[in-house]
Parts: sequence; C-alpha cells; structure tokens
Amino acid sequence: MAVEVPEPDKALVSKTPASISQNPTIEVSPVTHPSTHSASTYRFDVPFTGFVGRFFLCLCLCADLLQSWIRKKQAQADAKIDSEASWRYYLHAMGWLRSSVGAASCTAAAGCLIPVFAGSDYRPLVPLLFLLVILYVALRFGHLAGIIGTVCAALVFEIFLFEPTLSLVINNPSARNHLISMVILGVCASELLGRRKAPVVYKSW
Repeated sequence: MAVEVPEPDKALVSKTPASISQNPTIEVSPVTHPSTHSASTYRFDVPFTGFVGRFFLCLCLCADLLQSWIRKKQAQADAKIDSEASWRYYLHAMGWLRSSVGAASCTAAAGCLIPVFAGSDYRPLVPLLFLLVILYVALRFGHLAGIIGTVCAALVFEIFLFEPTLSLVINNPSARNHLISMVILGVCASELLGRRKAPVVYKSW
C-alpha cells in the first residue's frame, strides 16, 4: 500500500517572499556629533601664518637671541671678575711675600755685619754704610720691605753691635746719632724709591 506524502502548500511558500519583500527597509542615517558639525563650520589657521604671525615669530626669535647674547656676556663678565679677583689676591700675596723676603734679607745682612765690625773702631759708621743695603732692598722688594728692614736692622745694631750689648741703651753718642739718622733716612728713602719701583716689582708677569 503506497503512502502519499502531502506536498507543501505552494501558496504559503509563494506568499513568504512576498511578505519579506513587503517589509519596509530601515535606512540608517549617520549620526553626526554636534562638535564635529561645529568644527566643520569654523576654519582654523596654522599658527604664525600671514604677515602678523611671521612678524611676531621673528620678534620672538630676535628676543631669544638677544637674551642668549646677554647671558653669554654676563657669564664672561662674571668669569673675568672672578679671574681678576683671584689675580689681585695672588699679587697681594706675592707682594707680602716679597716684602717679607726683603725685610728678612735686610735683617740677615745686618746680622752678618756684626762679627765683621764687632771689635773695630768704625762701628759708629756702620749704620750709615748700611743705608746702601736699605736702598737696594727698597728698590728690589718695595717700600714696605725697606721700612721693615730698616727697623729690624736698627734693632740688631742697637742690641748686638753697640755697647752695652743685649740692651737698648747706646753709650756712644756718635753711634746713637748715626743709628737714628739711618732709621730716618732709610724710612724716607724706602718710601720714595720703593713706591716708585712698586709697579715694576708687582707687575703681572
């Protein structure tokens, strides 16, 4: 016995595409953001365009160059001031060193003359002869060395050369007068000759 399979309803099948085709198509419209719309309505220019922008840019560059040049000059001036200050300090220290060496040399020369003229009759004339040494010290080492050397040499002569020794008293009036004359002339000569030769003594090289 044959079983008959029922065929699908052709009318139902034919109506389905029609129903699908009859559905309205939904159109998707692009959503535009308000900010995008507002940005598109305005036109933004590139910075420093046009005559005014270029002039302002050139002005800024010139100001920057001027400021860098001022900073460079200020740094050079500060370095020069520091170098000059250190150089002056060096010259000042060297001046004191020269004065100390000159005064010590003058005192040592006075001490060397004591054994030579200790028992001589020419002891009162030693201070006047020693003026030559004082003049040389003042010319070579400056006025300060000459003045200090004169005072130290006078003390050495007064204590170790003239009687009574190891005392500040001098019995011989001629020796006392010659020693006072040596101090006065030595200080005056050192002040005049030493200051005149000071630029040569303390020159930078």
